[in-house]
Amino acid sequence: MTGRAVYFDLETGGVEPHHPDIQLAAIAVDCDTWAEVEAFESKIQFDESKADPKALEMNHYSAADWSAAPTLVEVVSKFTRFIDRHKSFEMISQRTGWPYQVARLVGHNAATFDGPRLKAMFQRHGRFLPADMRVRDTCQRALWYFDERPALPSPENYRLATLCRYFGIPVEDTHEALADVRLTIALARALSQEVK
Repeated sequence: MTGRAVYFDLETGGVEPHHPDIQLAAIAVDCDTWAEVEAFESKIQFDESKADPKALEMNHYSAADWSAAPTLVEVVSKFTRFIDRHKSFEMISQRTGWPYQVARLVGHNAATFDGPRLKAMFQRHGRFLPADMRVRDTCQRALWYFDERPALPSPENYRLATLCRYFGIPVEDTHEALADVRLTIALARALSQEVK
């Protein structure tokens, strides 16, 4: 990959579609150097009664920490401005035939969970998400990685923390959006290295 990629993570108050989104974080990365270009992190105001208490506990939720959280509408606007600064992937408009730029998204388990939820978040507010929705997914990349290297022992599972530990990446805190983004970047970098 060349240009920039936006690694992201969306924390939620449960896994069902009706559960609220509670935190969004992202880091724009230079794909050639792995350098962090800019970070974004925001808690999101939500109705606690609509969340699964177990999910909130797992995500280190406290009412005090979320007391000054912006609304979902504000987060969508702020994230749009962030992602606009990191568009590096060219697409062609089916309607006009003209090229336009979008951001390239990367996440862990994001092709099936975070990506669709992020897209739905923008759709609920009538906003265009300026990103390629063919989300690059480090979980899928890990599956391919081990399929391509049958002599390697497989990890116990393909969760972010498990894979990071497998590759010797220190894991301190998971289910904190910005920390998970940094782990995802470290995992993507490890998966890009050839086994000696």
